Amino acid sequence: MRKVIKSLIVTLATLSSFMLIIIPILVLQSIPHSGVADFYGTSREVSLNETINVAKQYNLSIYLPSELPDDFECTAIYLKESPFIAIVVYSAEGNNDYKTAELVIQISPEGSPPPYSDLESIATRNLFTIAVEINSWPVLVNDKAYTGGEVETRKKWGDYFLLVTAYIEEMRFMITCPTLTTNEAIFLVENLYLVTE
Repeated sequence: MRKVIKSLIVTLATLSSFMLIIIPILVLQSIPHSGVADFYGTSREVSLNETINVAKQYNLSIYLPSELPDDFECTAIYLKESPFIAIVVYSAEGNNDYKTAELVIQISPEGSPPPYSDLESIATRNLFTIAVEINSWPVLVNDKAYTGGEVETRKKWGDYFLLVTAYIEEMRFMITCPTLTTNEAIFLVENLYLVTE
């Protein structure tokens, strides 16, 4: 009888150890994984005034377009305060999703802007990229920038879209604008104005 009880205890101990390992694995496998943390989870939707106030607290300069193409309007602003990142969403469709909207500006501190010669060097190595100076700001225009790993973005826009990166007063403005031409995007940057005066 003692052997049977001892055997039962060993079996239960082995089984419970097995369950402690297997159950967490099964639970983890059932949780959907999205890869990189979603910006929606680390930011909050805010007004333009709140974005300006936070930028002023950090002594940051925010520039936004004074003219928008094709009936675009600002539909959302998402803000992460530390480190400061603002995503301003524009759409003619009423879309407020930064992953799929027609015009999105991501604003973040950059430190000193890169010299124009550095951007020229990047442009000479990349077939679809040009460097330009707009209002004395160094700007990189990539007609065929990779859309990245976001499923929604790639589903709507494909593998590539137009990306303009402007460096203004120690800030970086990354502008994705898949429905605009290069000339329209350059015009947009030409008409950026300071909103944090």
